[in-house]
Amino acid sequence: MTNLTRTLARFPTRELPGRAEIDLDTAMRWCHTPGLSVALIDGGELRETWTAGTRTVGRAEPVTPHTRFQAGSISKSVAAAVALRLVAAGVLDLDEDVDGRLRSWRIPANDGWRPRITLRQLLSHTAGLTVHGFPGYPADASVPTVPELLDGRGNTPPVRVTTLPGVQFSYSGGGYVVLQQLLADVTATDFPTLAAELVLGPARMGDSTYAQPLPAALADEAAVGHRVGPVPVAGRWHTYPEMTAAGLWSTPADLARFFLAVRDSLAGVPGSLLPRALAEEMATPHARNTPYGLGLQLAGTDAPRTIGHGGTDEGYRNDALLYLDAGQGMVAMANSDGGGDLIAEFVRPALADEYGWPGRDTTPASPDGADRTGVYRDGDTTLRVAHTGDDVTLTVDDQPPVRLRRDPDGAWRGPALTVELRFPDPETLVLHQDAEYTTDIRAVRD
Repeated sequence: MTNLTRTLARFPTRELPGRAEIDLDTAMRWCHTPGLSVALIDGGELRETWTAGTRTVGRAEPVTPHTRFQAGSISKSVAAAVALRLVAAGVLDLDEDVDGRLRSWRIPANDGWRPRITLRQLLSHTAGLTVHGFPGYPADASVPTVPELLDGRGNTPPVRVTTLPGVQFSYSGGGYVVLQQLLADVTATDFPTLAAELVLGPARMGDSTYAQPLPAALADEAAVGHRVGPVPVAGRWHTYPEMTAAGLWSTPADLARFFLAVRDSLAGVPGSLLPRALAEEMATPHARNTPYGLGLQLAGTDAPRTIGHGGTDEGYRNDALLYLDAGQGMVAMANSDGGGDLIAEFVRPALADEYGWPGRDTTPASPDGADRTGVYRDGDTTLRVAHTGDDVTLTVDDQPPVRLRRDPDGAWRGPALTVELRFPDPETLVLHQDAEYTTDIRAVRD
């Protein structure tokens, strides 16, 4: 039995008083997840793969290391590398106006005002474009073309510039669909073929494809997406014509190879996927308000340097994380809407503790010795904070308390809501919620 197998056989938990750990079957049942696949990165190498459960609930076909899952937004990381390979070849420039290269669709003007959008802005979510994400299309639905998607003739609104480009990060899957059209117009090549030639092949990602819909020859061995229940997604999974944003089918082992290829590029290893200078651009934050590079989620200030990305498609949840200096990390893929909780609450903490990842939180809830407990007010909003072991609970007005855990970047987050809590000084609380139109709440201790 390998260390990884032992680690993922039982999970420590703070959620059950008087019970130190639970078994894997219980964790998967709690999270309504039929199947799980994990790749361990250690010593700068893909060290081991591990799988559990089945491709479809109620059926015997097991998940294997070659079982493909929909990767969700991890698709953006690989798509960004495709674009950067074209930059390296002189086909594209990071800072030219992409509207001059688009042919099949153009970025619309706003009441006569025409924005200037660059490839750098598309890749870093700083282009001011709309449409956060995409639900995909059921198996029996007609699928629009990319220009139709961009004009809102699919099942999502039109992709438009609504804030000033280049100023702040604002997550936009729509921007990556603009990228998809740009790559098609510039290369006259369909994106699955282009990605296979420029990234999937060179990075040895033999079980990965951007083909949408998934070819019949590959479909029978793919993991089926599941809703809470777990109940299979109708038609097994959705089709994503928004390939660059959400259309990659892959495995944890293949995605681990990709992120290790980026790490090698950052180290200047000869023959790497990207030139070192472009890899540094990829792994450097490009906005003041969020640590996001070119297709990569990054660690916050003063945290160990990481690259990675999360991924959500209908019925799938995924997470990829690589600590650059230590060469440690993991990729985990689950075939259910509840798989995100399974990965965040059980898999990732267990691996961090077992393998001594530099980003694991081994400090008490108040690392600077400050007591965060108390009542904070912002106008008519009352926020109550209490410590619960190493976590905190946040109660806002008459809502039930939300449990939050401290991340390496100093913020408090939890799986229940897209809430981020920070304490910039001993008397102030800042609550950020990741949703359209929301603004940060800055509350002062009462």
